[in-house]
Amino acid sequence: MTANIGFNPYTTTTALGGFSIQSDGYIQGTMLDDPSSRNYLAGGVLANSETIPMWGGVALYEDIALTNNQTPLGPNVGRSTSVATIQGFSLFNQAIHWLTTPQSQCPTVGSGGTVPFVRLGSNNRIALQIDPSLVSLNGGLTTQQVSWDFVNQRLIPYFPAETGEAISAMSWATGVVSVTTSAAHGLAVGDDITITGVVPTAYNGSFTVLSVGSTTTFTYALPNGGVSPGAVTTQGTITAGGGALPVRVLETQIGNSKTVVYDPVNNVANFSTNGSTAIVLV
Repeated sequence: MTANIGFNPYTTTTALGGFSIQSDGYIQGTMLDDPSSRNYLAGGVLANSETIPMWGGVALYEDIALTNNQTPLGPNVGRSTSVATIQGFSLFNQAIHWLTTPQSQCPTVGSGGTVPFVRLGSNNRIALQIDPSLVSLNGGLTTQQVSWDFVNQRLIPYFPAETGEAISAMSWATGVVSVTTSAAHGLAVGDDITITGVVPTAYNGSFTVLSVGSTTTFTYALPNGGVSPGAVTTQGTITAGGGALPVRVLETQIGNSKTVVYDPVNNVANFSTNGSTAIVLV
């Protein structure tokens, strides 16, 4: 038997020590260049009902466009509060009039300003912020289901749709918050929830159910650990959420992208340079 060199000339790979295929991350709320779909970029007017500025990568609803002095200004758009009302995502592409300041270095726009966005079903590829745990999707089908975090405006692991429930009592102990709801919450350990309207505001945000004591009680952990947020003076709600977002996740970038971080106290938005994003087909 003679000596042979085994190789497969059809394998797609990179040479050891050569240039990498990709070494840079993405920017949340940007649309990737694609000659076949770039003309699907739409524009709307940020609704007066919005209470904070708009930036790229936010899930939007879209109203039927009105006209003003026979000049179409585009539809009113604003932040969606459920998967059923998501009609597209805001983009930084062509947002040439959005403002930056020394304190707020992420481009933003206020009510009445134009918001570039892309509609669901346009077959565009856009970068959206994700929960880093979505790295678990890698290697699986692009049709794996994901859900949307309406507070932090990012993709999160899929969980079934849930109704909103009023909170009747909350208490903190050693980093764990105990919650009592006014009606049966239907939650299970590991479910993702979003809590809003609580004062102090440190109780608000998106969390994972830690334990379930009964049909009306459960717990979750605060990220600040042993720092008490104080006694609850105003009860809030568990917002309706969950459900499958009608998109396909094509690629994930964990810790190597620019994502938006909003400070509600000072009303400023800046970029984090070590955020996580996914390229999503909408």
